[in-house]
Amino acid sequence: MVLRSLLPGFLPFVPVVFAPEPAQEPLLERARAAAGRLEASVQLEGAGKAKEKGVDGALRVCFAADGRFRFEVESELSSLAAFDGASAWTRDPMGLEREVVLEDADRSKLLAWVLSGHWSAAPELAIRELERASGEPPRLELALRGTPMTMTLALDGSTLLPSELHYQADSGLVRWKFADFAELGGRRLARRWEFDEGAGIDSFAIDAWKTAPIDPAVFRATRSTPGDTRFDPEIEPELEVVRVASGHLLVEPWVEGESVGMFIFDTGAGAMTIDPAVADELGLAELGEVLAVGVGGKTTSSFRRGTRFQLGPLELEDPVYIELDLAFLEPVFGRKVAGIVGFDVLARCVAEIETGTPYVALHDPARFQLSGGSWQDVIVTENTPSVRARFEGDHEGLFRIDTGANGTLSFHAPAVRELGLLDGRTVTSSASGGVGGTTEARNGRLEWFELAGHRFEKKMVQFSLAEHGAFADRYTLGNIGQEFLAPFRMVLDYPDGRIAFVPLAK
Repeated sequence: MVLRSLLPGFLPFVPVVFAPEPAQEPLLERARAAAGRLEASVQLEGAGKAKEKGVDGALRVCFAADGRFRFEVESELSSLAAFDGASAWTRDPMGLEREVVLEDADRSKLLAWVLSGHWSAAPELAIRELERASGEPPRLELALRGTPMTMTLALDGSTLLPSELHYQADSGLVRWKFADFAELGGRRLARRWEFDEGAGIDSFAIDAWKTAPIDPAVFRATRSTPGDTRFDPEIEPELEVVRVASGHLLVEPWVEGESVGMFIFDTGAGAMTIDPAVADELGLAELGEVLAVGVGGKTTSSFRRGTRFQLGPLELEDPVYIELDLAFLEPVFGRKVAGIVGFDVLARCVAEIETGTPYVALHDPARFQLSGGSWQDVIVTENTPSVRARFEGDHEGLFRIDTGANGTLSFHAPAVRELGLLDGRTVTSSASGGVGGTTEARNGRLEWFELAGHRFEKKMVQFSLAEHGAFADRYTLGNIGQEFLAPFRMVLDYPDGRIAFVPLAK
């Protein structure tokens, strides 16, 4: 019913039309506006303090608008990570400077770009808003185009500035947290951040930010070689090697001028390690803390610093070891294992290795001449070597080379899932063991696998089901063990980024 007459004293009714609220801009656009813009002609420089790997140090940071960056911590365990616009590179606590690739590079770029604000306009990233439940902060997915690297960025609900960045690494969930933002040069930057990988929390604090003219040299590697290694020409390159029942190769170095026992010679070891009891006997200084990731997952440990390590003709000054209890290997090997020879030695020499013979020889890279084979590229990621190989179904990809792994081949869990490697295959249950414990796996027969032109037919291999640890790696397809290396004399030349597989006489 419509009432057309008006009661005395009342004004006519006039409908009020409310203008609709303007549509809210997408979250990404608002987050970009919150981050601000940086002029291309300047770089941002910050100085402050850090506690990294459990050690206090001085922090220096530099960012450019196009994504170049440099992080440097000066401490007893100094570190440097940088990106020059084309290549990412690092300098480790022993002073070795090198280019990094794959996950090493992708992880450092995404963190730096979130800190610098470059993430908000980076053409390298595919960004999408993630759904969230009531009360949860707004979140964005940052995917680095053309790579498996994906991280989740949580934004502060009021400022829309980064509050937390996390991703699923081989070791488990890794988190960065950001706080105390300040504006400089049109860009809003965190003055404090923390890194949590499950081995203590690294903390970083900038005392002051400033702008400066762009200096490209700041971001470039110097390509310097640490002067910590010498080769004694009077000592033969060939080492005495013991091959135990498990297939592992054992060598005997001199540590601090003493013979302390056998070390595993392992291309799959990303660092030198030493048993804590041996380190205590030698009086090696303990410092900091580190996360050690193995086949079974992760464990926390400390660093030990020595003064001298000698293996055959190679002598290494001021080595840094990761302390790792290796007593569990004594019943398996039938002898005491004092440590592991890994990346830090291999990165400074040319190593010839035969897993079956056994044979190991260490050469000065400046004098080595390859005989009987040809070089191909080797990719060193997470301090271990990888090469391309092919297998059934005409698949091809990167595989890690691991002289510390017995058996033929272990496919990493992501490759098992994504390539459907268990589909229709007869398998039996098994397990993979190593640092961090054991993980579930399956054993089955592979039609063929081809490495360096050598084809292996109908061999039993392992298919990992690991959720964490080294076999959860998404960047490489698997881990090549001793049996698939046995037909070759493998020649590793990390300094020049190459490898050769020299066929052995049958």
